[in-house]
Amino acid sequence: MNETLIVLTYVAAIAMGLTDFFGHRISGLASEYRDKILSLSSGLLISLLFLILIPDLVSTNFSSILFLFMLIGFVIMHLAEKYIYRHVENKQKVLEDLKMIHIFGFGFDNFMVGFIIAIVFMTDPIVMLELSIPLMLQMLSSSISLDSIDIRLNDRISKILLSILPVIGASVGLILEFEQIYANYILSFALGVLFYMVIRDVIPQGGSGSPPLFLIGTLVTIGFWILRFFI
Repeated sequence: MNETLIVLTYVAAIAMGLTDFFGHRISGLASEYRDKILSLSSGLLISLLFLILIPDLVSTNFSSILFLFMLIGFVIMHLAEKYIYRHVENKQKVLEDLKMIHIFGFGFDNFMVGFIIAIVFMTDPIVMLELSIPLMLQMLSSSISLDSIDIRLNDRISKILLSILPVIGASVGLILEFEQIYANYILSFALGVLFYMVIRDVIPQGGSGSPPLFLIGTLVTIGFWILRFFI
């Protein structure tokens, strides 16, 4: 891998980290609009998963095993949450443990964004340019969603760590240089984790939330999806 691609990989990873950090900053200013933010974010994330992230993954290496790894990621998150609810009696301890699961889930996805950047740049830089805006949307909506889900996430160290995980993920991707097929399996697992987080924690439940904002988030992603056909 030449030096130019390495530099571009880190530039992209740093941009993703700054996007995540910016998301944490603006989420604090908009805490009173929690359900509206979650509605917009969930519309973005769900449509990104269905229209861009999963199709792009499958198009690089179609295999039913990829969906197995997605399922494993989804199931592990569900079982971890249920374990905490059933085996931790102290309510405050439950909240703290669930907070850590939220941080782990979104943190793992942040790491995988950087990892994806490194892997894709090594295989096809043009595809990375196409994915840059969708990935930035994912980072922004994920960071806002995490703060909106868990308003107790006031630990500055946690926020900074979440923001540098894309750079760490990119470094791991560059160092290990996984073959595309193995990288896809890891990415599939991460998408399963993200899918669970969106369904379980990001989409407002019951009568809360704003359907118009959810639709707007979906339409924004559809717009970028259509735009990719003309690039």
